[in-house]
Amino acid sequence: MSETITQLSTRLKVMWGSGALGVAVLMNSVSFLILFYLVSAVGLDPGIAGTIIFISKLVDVATDPLMGIISDRSRFRTGRRRPWLIAGAFISTLAFALLFTIPEFDRQSTTAVYALAVLVLYTIGYTVFNVPYMAMPAEMTDGYHERSSLHSWRVVFVSIGSSIAGTIAPILLEVLGQGREAYRVIAVLFSAVIFASMVACYLGTREARFTFATQTEHDVREQVRLLVTNQPFMWLISTKALQLIGVASAAATTLFFLTAYLKLSLVYLAIFGVINTVATMLMMPVYVRLSKRIGKRGAYLFSTTVFIAYSLSWVLAEPGEPLLLFFARAVLLGICLGGNILMAMSMLTDTIELDARRSGMRREGIYAAMYSFVEKFSSAFGPLVVGLILSRTGFQRDLPPEAVQEPQVLFGILLGMALIPAAVGALSLLTLWRYRLDEQTLAATPEVAGAAPVAAPTRPVVERP
Repeated sequence: MSETITQLSTRLKVMWGSGALGVAVLMNSVSFLILFYLVSAVGLDPGIAGTIIFISKLVDVATDPLMGIISDRSRFRTGRRRPWLIAGAFISTLAFALLFTIPEFDRQSTTAVYALAVLVLYTIGYTVFNVPYMAMPAEMTDGYHERSSLHSWRVVFVSIGSSIAGTIAPILLEVLGQGREAYRVIAVLFSAVIFASMVACYLGTREARFTFATQTEHDVREQVRLLVTNQPFMWLISTKALQLIGVASAAATTLFFLTAYLKLSLVYLAIFGVINTVATMLMMPVYVRLSKRIGKRGAYLFSTTVFIAYSLSWVLAEPGEPLLLFFARAVLLGICLGGNILMAMSMLTDTIELDARRSGMRREGIYAAMYSFVEKFSSAFGPLVVGLILSRTGFQRDLPPEAVQEPQVLFGILLGMALIPAAVGALSLLTLWRYRLDEQTLAATPEVAGAAPVAAPTRPVVERP
């Protein structure tokens, strides 16, 4: 049995999008806090801390593609994807709680090994949830612009989750001090939010359309070739990798920049996060309309240009500048990140649909796995670079966070906060310009016939070519 779904109910969009809240709290808390936490609270050398964060992501070389294959080939009664959301919820919650409650060991090497092990567990939990989660939209709807609408709800919840990570965490650190006890409180509160969000997504998407994998004559080598020759996907993933390196670099540097460079209280960062969240959510309908008018790529190019301007604005920042300028940057960040996330995810779904039309295979999991791997690998590369820069410039981890650091250290912090993000953002404009897949091109791509449909025992599903 086959069906075409171009419109989804608002409830279904909201419930699917709700899973992104837990993902955002999980990922943004780790990206935002982990380097600062490992250096300032746990006491690891910045270079060692950045290196173990990066090494933990090498696990994704195997786990992400494996999860993609497992997700594509699963045949649960409730679909290929949803049962994995529950498993990912439990693993992610446990890993987050363990990560920010690292015991005090006598030796730095023991601490580093323990932190690495928990980071690997976090990576696995994120993969188990996020790869199937990101594969679901390509199955849920066939509508070109409906995908943007669906992903706009994801961006709303990403914004809320990012706000939780970027506002509550700084307030707790300011009130409770920046020692281990503050991070234990963060571990308990955020773990509860992560678990509740991920479980709500599972429960709320019972009515989502799903598909089963088709039988094809393509061997593994041919499947890989078809994926790599999907040029729109390769240009899109290159764009996203560059931008995520910049975002991760800034995220890893933010607490150092605020305390050591600008000499500001962390409370101001909480206000910054609220403004950023509001701006991002207000921009969602704007970007949906803008993508219909100038295309998804055009909207993405616009948001990327704003991101470059936002990053370079930090070069002009200095201690004592008007707070209005500081908070104005939060508006800029909301404008650019909202568009970057929304357009990238909507375009990813389009590239998956293009692959299905060309190959006759439903491989949403493989594509989501590659996207997730690039996302996490790039997000770990930023802290690695920042950690090495701080180590090479002589960052004094034994000093209080707000203490005066050497001029070369301050320049290293500025590199991570402004110059690296702006540089990779500019490079991403070049790769994004090469992306060529619009609504007309996708509609004109002929479909390859697939296998006969298979129905689940309790409700109809779609076996799409």
